[in-house]
Amino acid sequence: MGNKSSNVRSGRLVRWMLTAGLSYLGAMFVVLGCLSLLPDRTQRSLSEAAVGWAVLGMSVGLFMLFAGRRRGRS
Repeated sequence: MGNKSSNVRSGRLVRWMLTAGLSYLGAMFVVLGCLSLLPDRTQRSLSEAAVGWAVLGMSVGLFMLFAGRRRGRS
């Protein structure tokens, strides 16, 4: 009985980590794609910290979107 609950927990953890990783990867591509649309001078004026915070914020938003969809299905 305890083995089944351990498998369920590890399955949820793996699913959570996969969702977090894919959210971060997707956010990185979206932010970098949007940056490539900006003029060259604007791209150079942005700080690395601002880009990092944009990626982090977008990844949290995507994670919440994916988690909400997942919760809605079950």
